[in-house]
Amino acid sequence: MPTMETTASLPREKGSGIRWKRVVLAAFLSEAGVIMVLLAVTTIYGFAIAPGRTDAEYQEFAEMAGYYVAPATGALMTFLSVLWVAMKLESNFIANGVLVGVVSVLLTVGFLFGARPEHRMMYVIAYILRIAAGYLGGFVAQKRSTHA
Repeated sequence: MPTMETTASLPREKGSGIRWKRVVLAAFLSEAGVIMVLLAVTTIYGFAIAPGRTDAEYQEFAEMAGYYVAPATGALMTFLSVLWVAMKLESNFIANGVLVGVVSVLLTVGFLFGARPEHRMMYVIAYILRIAAGYLGGFVAQKRSTHA
């Protein structure tokens, strides 16, 4: 008669599962990366490309930069953050990656409601890009893993 094994006696796979602390930290870091890139773009514009403009002109440029730069930067930062999350994983690469994208969207979803109506579609596109970048980061990490 076969014996029942308890879960305590089963070997645990080291480094598997969802790494929630890293997922949340990676989402925060991806958003911080977007802010840093936007600050760099607007600072370079103000000091090197177009010094001496009015505050209204700088504000207009900052809005335009945010509109065009933030979605791509958010996707790139999410992708890079997922690679960091997945460094010591042995499984669940894509799940961890998608969760980084979802958490980063949840951190910024409030901006959608405060945005101008004509900008809301770009926010939706940016959110889709972040989740897709999370998936892609997980997929790349899985392919790079020697354990997968």
